[in-house]
Amino acid sequence: MTTNEWGPALDAMPTGAALVGDDGTIRWVNRAGTTILRRSVEDLVGIAVPFRLASGTNSPELPRGPGEHVCAWPADAPDPQWLAYAEGSSVQLGGRFGTLVGFRDVTDQERQHQRVAALARIAASMASNSSLDEVLEAMAAEVQRSHGVAGAQILTFAPGGDRLRLMGSAGFAEVEPFFDLLMASRDRGAELITDRSMGERRQCVVPGRRAQMLADPKWEPMHTYVAQLDWDDFVSTPLLSRGKVLGALTVYVAPDYRATPAMLDFLSAMAEQAALAVDYATLMHQDRVTTRRNERKRLARELHDSVVQHVFSIGMQAKALSGIARRLDTPLADRVEAVGKEVTELVDNVQRDLRGVVLALQPSVSAQLGLLTALNGLAEAVERRHDVTVDLAVDPLIEEDVVRSDFTGDLYQIIGEAVHNAVKHAAPTVIRIDAQLDRARRLVTIDVVDNGSGVPSRCTAQGGFGLTSMRDRVTRWGGSITVTATQEGTGTRVRAELPVPCDRAGFQQEGTA
Repeated sequence: MTTNEWGPALDAMPTGAALVGDDGTIRWVNRAGTTILRRSVEDLVGIAVPFRLASGTNSPELPRGPGEHVCAWPADAPDPQWLAYAEGSSVQLGGRFGTLVGFRDVTDQERQHQRVAALARIAASMASNSSLDEVLEAMAAEVQRSHGVAGAQILTFAPGGDRLRLMGSAGFAEVEPFFDLLMASRDRGAELITDRSMGERRQCVVPGRRAQMLADPKWEPMHTYVAQLDWDDFVSTPLLSRGKVLGALTVYVAPDYRATPAMLDFLSAMAEQAALAVDYATLMHQDRVTTRRNERKRLARELHDSVVQHVFSIGMQAKALSGIARRLDTPLADRVEAVGKEVTELVDNVQRDLRGVVLALQPSVSAQLGLLTALNGLAEAVERRHDVTVDLAVDPLIEEDVVRSDFTGDLYQIIGEAVHNAVKHAAPTVIRIDAQLDRARRLVTIDVVDNGSGVPSRCTAQGGFGLTSMRDRVTRWGGSITVTATQEGTGTRVRAELPVPCDRAGFQQEGTA
């Protein structure tokens, strides 16, 4: 068959056709082929083909189906086209033979396949990895590797937390300063697209967002940060699960690309996977909290019903020694009576400590009575049992503003532990409890100050159980705690600062991206 015989017929075909010489170079291409390859016939003739043929060529390939393969064009391009091709018969060209190859552009399909593969890898990661942070980091990396994406971030609530955090990021060299810079820009009046996306529960696309931000003085704190990447458009997709907004997936689209329907569908699918991961981690956290609470109740019940009763029995036996001592001769009587008194004192101390442990293991009294009422009860009990004056000053705004009972429960336990430590170790005559709310900073500050002999250094240096418990409760809410001597040098000050958790239903007002 000659060129004149098959050329016009191949030129009329809607798919590409090329004649490939036995040296692996293009000899001829039809009209559809030049359109697909985006070059003229003159530019294409003599170029090595990307196809791997039975006669031998030079390009790696991917199997597509029976008789068809997929390859990249150009093979070494960072963002190539993808061609599906099939090898045809040998034909004669000017006395020489070549192989006829049919091909078509499957770039969009191949990118879709890559996105499906990314979803599959994320699903596998979710199934095998219990760390939410690692899953979201892997998810952000998969999104960033997707065609046309310069960077990706996932913002969400950590399990048990109430403030948005950046828990997955890819493409940016710096990660840590992001949220502080974002909040600084918001305070200057910058519009936060992710806030809008989560508030309206829809995907938001903003073309030319990078240029807008760099030209707006309100975004000045973020200028250096956003300039790390070369990007143009911005896409924010909310994470939705069971009717709740759990965060957002934000994507920075590379220059010369646009957020196509295929890309937006992919981002929506990834956001669904991220929401599932966050929701699952939250459910697991709640299950662990419930299990711990039930275990604390069981321990409290067993301590009260068993250990406390046994200690009480020991105390009764110790008091009986006094009666026995009166019937004995001196000096044995004096010795038995001294032992009885010593055992009685030890029993009283153990009972007092056990009651404190049982109280700490019980559900927070502040959740049942309210923080102020519970602290008044604590102050009265300490004054009655230990002959200590307790001055109590609690800001009523705490109960008005704070909606989380577990937060006020931790406030009560921190104060109670600090008072218990003071009474046990420092023998004070006065303890001052001060709890105040700074509404502007959304911060609760607790001060427990005593005029005692000071907490033993081993308790602060080694972190006794009480101090460890207080630190754990403060850290849970992202706060801090310090134990220092008072200015007078004899007493001790325990200061704790805890950011007030927001109600998730109103997270937009607390600052989102």
